[in-house]
Amino acid sequence: MEPKGFKEISMYLLTLAVAVYFFLIFGGALEGKVDIWSLMAGGLMLFLILALRVDPLFSKLIYGDFKEKTVISVSLGVASALLLYLVFFVGNLVLKKVFPQSLDHLRAIYNLKFGSSDLRIGLFLGLIIGPGEELLWRGWLQRHWSARLGPWPGLVSVAVLYAAVHLSSKNPVLVLAALVCGLWWGYQYLRFKSILANVVSHVLWDLLVFIILPFA
Repeated sequence: MEPKGFKEISMYLLTLAVAVYFFLIFGGALEGKVDIWSLMAGGLMLFLILALRVDPLFSKLIYGDFKEKTVISVSLGVASALLLYLVFFVGNLVLKKVFPQSLDHLRAIYNLKFGSSDLRIGLFLGLIIGPGEELLWRGWLQRHWSARLGPWPGLVSVAVLYAAVHLSSKNPVLVLAALVCGLWWGYQYLRFKSILANVVSHVLWDLLVFIILPFA
């Protein structure tokens, strides 16, 4: 039997580990022979394994969500991704007008693709990174922190943390994008309680932004 307080301590420790790891990634501290895509994918898989270990209910929630209302969830995810892409499309136009340097920051984001083919990046985004981020950030972290703090405080706290780990990149456009996405997908998960819809939205949005219809 797990000791009293084990789940709460695990929540704090896993949250801290996720924050530190991704802060280091976006700051380039862990880069060497391994690129950012591999580091993100590997980290997400490790943290998800730990999340499943400390919260056996997590796997049941995932299974139940993917099994029920599949068509509705997928449709919601597609609509969400397209609408979010439109938000970023308009936001990008506005940002270029009020903050001309944003184009340089945007190019810096796309420079992360250097040395990797679109196919390789697309596979990482579609099979590991997109699904993994939603399972970890919304399905595990937001769910637990919302249970601890309340639905809205939990949503905002995790969204802010999601943006904060990008601060080490020193790229304000990336941080702003992460905050918008964190709030968007956080609200979607709070409103519809479907991790599948979030996964579909995140994956499709990633592919649109990085591979299909990039902004730079």
